[in-house]
Amino acid sequence: MSMKKIGILLLFFVHQSKAQLSDNQKLLVSNVESFSKTGSVTGREEEAGSFVNALFEKGICKQDKLGNLIITIGNGSPKRLFTAPLDEPGYVISQIQDDGYLRITPVGFGQQGTMFHQFLEGNEVKINTENKIQYGVSTVPSSHYDGLRSVPEKSKNVFQWQEAFIDVGVASAKAVAEKGIRLLDPLTLNKKVSIISEKYIAAPSVAAKSAVIALANVAHILLHQNFQGTVVVAFTSLELINGKGLEAVVNKYGPFDEVVRFNRFLNSSINNENEILVDKLIPDNAVPQKIVKPVIAFRHPSTNAPEWNNAHVYNIGLSSDYTATPVEMIPIKSIDQLIQAWLKCVENKSWNITPLKSFSIPEKEASFTGFHKEADLLSSLIAQYGVNPNEKPVRDFILSKLPQWSKPVVDEKGNIVLSFGKGKQHIAFVAHMDEVGFIVDSILNDGRLAIKDVGGFFNWVWEGHAALVHTTEKDIAAVFEPRNNYLSATKRFNNGVPILIYAGFNSREDAIAAGIKPGLTSVTMPKKMIRLSETKATARGFDDRAGCAALLLALNNLHPDEVPYTVTFVWSVGEETGLVGSTYAEKYLKDVSIGFPIDTYVSSDAPMESKIFGYCPLGNGAVIRVLESINFISRNNLHLLQSLAEKNNIKIQYGMTAGGTDGQGFLSYGIPSVPLSWPGRYSHSPIEIMDFSDINSLVQLIKAIMLDRTIQY
Repeated sequence: MSMKKIGILLLFFVHQSKAQLSDNQKLLVSNVESFSKTGSVTGREEEAGSFVNALFEKGICKQDKLGNLIITIGNGSPKRLFTAPLDEPGYVISQIQDDGYLRITPVGFGQQGTMFHQFLEGNEVKINTENKIQYGVSTVPSSHYDGLRSVPEKSKNVFQWQEAFIDVGVASAKAVAEKGIRLLDPLTLNKKVSIISEKYIAAPSVAAKSAVIALANVAHILLHQNFQGTVVVAFTSLELINGKGLEAVVNKYGPFDEVVRFNRFLNSSINNENEILVDKLIPDNAVPQKIVKPVIAFRHPSTNAPEWNNAHVYNIGLSSDYTATPVEMIPIKSIDQLIQAWLKCVENKSWNITPLKSFSIPEKEASFTGFHKEADLLSSLIAQYGVNPNEKPVRDFILSKLPQWSKPVVDEKGNIVLSFGKGKQHIAFVAHMDEVGFIVDSILNDGRLAIKDVGGFFNWVWEGHAALVHTTEKDIAAVFEPRNNYLSATKRFNNGVPILIYAGFNSREDAIAAGIKPGLTSVTMPKKMIRLSETKATARGFDDRAGCAALLLALNNLHPDEVPYTVTFVWSVGEETGLVGSTYAEKYLKDVSIGFPIDTYVSSDAPMESKIFGYCPLGNGAVIRVLESINFISRNNLHLLQSLAEKNNIKIQYGMTAGGTDGQGFLSYGIPSVPLSWPGRYSHSPIEIMDFSDINSLVQLIKAIMLDRTIQY
């Protein structure tokens, strides 16, 4: 073995072992991860409060009428108050439109930076209704139409909350009410938590969320220790709207000799992972401290401060990178240090931290009555990641779902090719396996990854969100770094400056040792299909996993000997990177009479889109893409499909849209390309929406084309 290979192996093992968590830290991180997903918009902290309450035996936490949770431990003097806020910045539903879309408005303060609202656009949201959780998406215009807009999205100023529409998958105010959604229900991002290199944790408001879990651990430890004096532990409400939660605690449980309060507005980038932030040094406390000034005043200017009397008041905080973004990131070690800092205020010694039990709120899956087969298949397809040239997980899954009679071939490009039937006429259907995303373009000397777009989309809807780096061995949790000036940026688009990925690497060598290969390693965002309603679902990658699923579903209960044509199904690679797989396959499919590419119909069925172009509403059936950017099908072929749909009672639509399909290669050999589609909203974004009934119509149409013996293509 060469010395170079030995060096790479050593670097690999250093990377693997440099940040192993102890069992106690794993429990701590598990609770922070679970708690970070809770919704706690200021004034609506119930979910967060219930989580904290469940960490303790019944009766330990006392809840007052403002939603504060208080634990009193010990007795006598000195009397100390340790406190952390439960709330977070967020929104409420301010309007429910007749068409089922929701409008929102921010609550209170704490929304730092000009891009705070832009991080919402094009991403999933969570609504805490009175009885349960509901999910939706914050809409985003389709990137396919940007060249047709009088004012392109790329030219606009940063996204503002007044522009937001929330899509919950229904089409009327009545249907919204049936979901239990009401005016003024609180709304946040559907939060994604990333554990980076077992060293950092990144999530929205993660510093404040971690402080609550840290303080809960402090209370747990003190409940089982003898110490001098009294400690009142308070998890407070309302901080970001009027501050009255903390004020009520001080007035009821004070006066105090000492107050140690977590202040989310003590902000500083990560330098020393062991230090905490303070507004002034806490005396006789061995935890490393860095003095900083809060970026926002502690109190809202319209309210009074608590009557501290003669108390010594100390504000403490946590260093973070990407502060006030969905990927706010803190060192895991600093959570330990925060626990120690509070405990050392009781007695300046090295405390043995015995963590709380691990707890998470069970996620209740919504129940639906139909489309189970379609939903299960699509959910499993969505779970596979496949940015070109890394479609193997998708290909393997599709191969596993083919019927026993099939004899698929994987060609040199990686396409799946399945031929069956016995007729002289040869027809073909093509759906692509790849998805939009990113490829690592280069590795910076500091270990960050420079990435480039694969497929056309608005990359700002990915900026500042959780990421996954896909190596051949594993997926590595990471973050899409927000731009350097995210607190003051004025433009939606970042003038072509590439997004950088942070995955915990400290050097270029560190990244290479972890398996990062420029030009080959892909980067995406964590994804999971969410059913929004009986018929609609959202996910990243329906384009074109829905098309792939339609071909698989069309094979159900199909007897190949009864098919009157020779039929070829192609699941292609690299459509988003230039029709790579289909143009290769179509070279050996020159005897095909007609080609049917199966892909998304980019529909303008969205509240912020013009209906003059591409309007095919979801739920109204499969779509024939008569006119698209690079194709215009003949009248004869349109009439043929219209007649076939009418004959078989299949719901269809037809119209014009932007983009192209895998059918271009057929046209090169004089073979008509007739694109068949399912209508989709918010194409090439993390929140694409489709309707299961449209998929069923598409499957019926594919089967009718294959089985009708009267047609000469």
